[in-house]
Amino acid sequence: MKKFRLTLKVLVFAIFTFAFASMAQAQATRTWVSGVGDDANPCSRTAPCKTFAGAISKTFIGGEIDALDDGGFGTVTITKSITIDGGNHQASILASGTNGVNVNFSAAGNANDPERRVVLRRLVINGTGASGAVGQRTGINGVNVTTNSTNLITLHIENCYINNFTTNGINTSGVVVSGVIISVKDTNIQNCATGFNITTSTGFIVAGLERVRIEKMTSNGVVIGVHGHAHVRDSFISFNAGDGISMAAGVTDGTVNVESTMLASNNVGIRNGGNGSTVDISNASLMQNVTAFATASGAAGGGINSHGNNSVNGTIGTTPNGIGQN
Repeated sequence: MKKFRLTLKVLVFAIFTFAFASMAQAQATRTWVSGVGDDANPCSRTAPCKTFAGAISKTFIGGEIDALDDGGFGTVTITKSITIDGGNHQASILASGTNGVNVNFSAAGNANDPERRVVLRRLVINGTGASGAVGQRTGINGVNVTTNSTNLITLHIENCYINNFTTNGINTSGVVVSGVIISVKDTNIQNCATGFNITTSTGFIVAGLERVRIEKMTSNGVVIGVHGHAHVRDSFISFNAGDGISMAAGVTDGTVNVESTMLASNNVGIRNGGNGSTVDISNASLMQNVTAFATASGAAGGGINSHGNNSVNGTIGTTPNGIGQN
């Protein structure tokens, strides 16, 4: 009897070991999608999947999903470290009536995912849809960060086109989190309500924008809300119906640093509507805005600070405070 029990325990252990090994083997560190793929496939190079959502479940933590050719690869929700790369193809996410990419790490996190890092590279994220017989933007947010992780999350958006969303190109307003760092490089955001909404109810959001074009928003280009911080460099923010860069009303802890950036043909080039928040600008060009600078009436904390090396034409509005160039 004892021998039988021992044999049974060994057998059960072997079954569980085999099952976990099979699960691990089912996920590859690199998977592939194709416009002619099938999500029933293993997502290998020779048998690619059809959608990013189909491939992500078969990709190991920290792995990479690559596009083999042109195609529309569907919306996706990301809950683990991953890289999604469109390669040199027209790799599209058509988000009609929904968000394009959701980034949502759980509160508890995953001990096997210490990096908590997401990379979106060379993707077209498009919110165009149909309203009856009318073709118009119907997507909600291009990239929507709703994570509630208590660990730091990093998101990298590189060489992407984000356009035609009814709310935000990139949005973090649903975040309840300890901290998120978002790096946006060589990316175009066009024809949305707001280009980049940087705010969180808890923790902090730090956004770095480098060589980013934000154009034709029906509201503001970049909005910095509660617990939001932004560094904008070598970028072009223009043709927005509202502000090019806007510190939201009443924000007490926001910061914005603007360096070597063109803000043109906006209603207001740069606004500090906060109360104690800081906006510093250096080597910026503000051209053909209705008003170059604006601050909230009675705002504490210095309004807008200028290093004195900016180019401004048209109506200045609120005169910036001069600060040293050291």
